[in-house]
Amino acid sequence: MQKILAFLNKYAFHLNLIIILFWLYIIYENFQHIQQNNSFEERKFYFVVPVLFILLSVFNMYMANKRRKQN
Repeated sequence: MQKILAFLNKYAFHLNLIIILFWLYIIYENFQHIQQNNSFEERKFYFVVPVLFILLSVFNMYMANKRRKQN
């Protein structure tokens, strides 16, 4: 378990950056679908979950940076 935590602590910034890029891709695909079907009112809630996960990843990146500076 300690090896896994050490790996996650070491590469937290990179993993969260990849996760942010994934969620931005999801937002882009939803936006493209909305433009094609003119269905913004029906699908506007599909942007909430990716934005929340992006904010969570940014917070994780901040905490990882803070932990790195303490050590």
